[in-house]
Amino acid sequence: MTSFRAILADWRKMITLDRRRALLWVSYLLIAMGMVYRIDYVIEHNPVDHIWSDPERHWVQGINTQRNDPMVMTDPVIYQLFIATLAKLTFKNADLVAFYTILLCLFTPWVWYRFLRELQPSRQLALAGGLVLVWLPSWLGIYSYFMQETLMLPLLGLALWMSWRCKRKQTVNSFAVMIFIWAIAGLTRGICIPLAAVVTTWLWLDQVQKLKKAFTAATILLLILGPLVVRGYQHMSIFAPHGVGHMNMLYAKSGKKEVKITYRRQGAVWYFGFMSPALLVPPFKPLSDWQTQRTGKVFLEINIDNGKQDWQQSFKENPLSFSNYLWIVKENLIFLFFSPSWPDSDPAYFLHKVGYWMRWIWAPLALICLTTIVLQIRRGDRGLQFLLPGVLLTWFILQGLTPLVVNEGRYRKPFEGLALAQIVLFLGTHRSRSAQSSVPATAKSSLDERVVLESDDCDEKDAID
Repeated sequence: MTSFRAILADWRKMITLDRRRALLWVSYLLIAMGMVYRIDYVIEHNPVDHIWSDPERHWVQGINTQRNDPMVMTDPVIYQLFIATLAKLTFKNADLVAFYTILLCLFTPWVWYRFLRELQPSRQLALAGGLVLVWLPSWLGIYSYFMQETLMLPLLGLALWMSWRCKRKQTVNSFAVMIFIWAIAGLTRGICIPLAAVVTTWLWLDQVQKLKKAFTAATILLLILGPLVVRGYQHMSIFAPHGVGHMNMLYAKSGKKEVKITYRRQGAVWYFGFMSPALLVPPFKPLSDWQTQRTGKVFLEINIDNGKQDWQQSFKENPLSFSNYLWIVKENLIFLFFSPSWPDSDPAYFLHKVGYWMRWIWAPLALICLTTIVLQIRRGDRGLQFLLPGVLLTWFILQGLTPLVVNEGRYRKPFEGLALAQIVLFLGTHRSRSAQSSVPATAKSSLDERVVLESDDCDEKDAID
């Protein structure tokens, strides 16, 4: 009887191993198919075929490297440098633009997979997360356009990967690499700056060699931001190395539907006008025709030669009362979680249609993330397991509860990756804890269990060293 039970146990373990190997190879196949689809999609929907509105603004700012008008100084500089480099490498050849866009498009899910692999112990869960991101419509459709998110998403993934690598290695070199990548990400999209502050401060406080790491970080930031401070002050008369976001903030706080701004500098005059695309499409369509409460236009007159004086006056003329804050933030949350992701929501494209209907999942996913965090707290997880929830909370407070911009659907793209990472982290740590607690007392059973675990999770930790 004992022999029969042993044979049955061995047979079950063999079936488990075979099943896991089969799932692993199926995952590899689906990821490969997703990568091929990404290549084909960018070829079929080349960014050079969609140069209008914001994509045109980013393209023109990049290829005209000597421009110094106020709108160029409004946007962070890294994406402009990226477009300038792309234009120089390709001479605006559509096929070459597609080639480099494909490389960026493929790099995005791969680098997030590397982060998920560093984040928690299970290779299968990291692979599952990577598979989701490979096929996620909102993380592919955007690569048909020249938009900052196309560069911000891979840089954010790389910054997170390097952060958890720094958590593991705790060396000055790994800390320096992390600081550099976060600085570049923050100069691509401003939302990365508070995320960087949370992660880098958390790790700095948790690790040794604080003085050396602080000096290293200060040196890197000084070398990167110092010239940008001079550049910004020379052309905008204020200190804004990451770009001048005052116009977007005034637009958000004003409660108006459009913003009209006039810039003056040394006799030159520029006129700009904007309206968020999120205000044009009912976010709950087709369930509801609810529309924004915003009406009218806010007019701004900024003489750059006066430094911050005209900006301060504009903020005084557009105060944010508590009652206005409540409805503005309510709308910002609605737009953030339910608005289509412009410009990758063109109904003429099948992938965009899928992304349009998938927008309904993000609010429930936020609740799932909150549930996993609460469960982490209840089961007594401590320390750096709360670093990722801290990043998610920071993103939510700044992007959702702080009226810095009029939110759009595309602003939730960082959340989509972070939310997936939080779920993978919860499942990975829970699975690891369950496996450890279920190891039998006998040496033979323990050895058999380790074989099963090692086939799943304990391959080499192939992170950058």
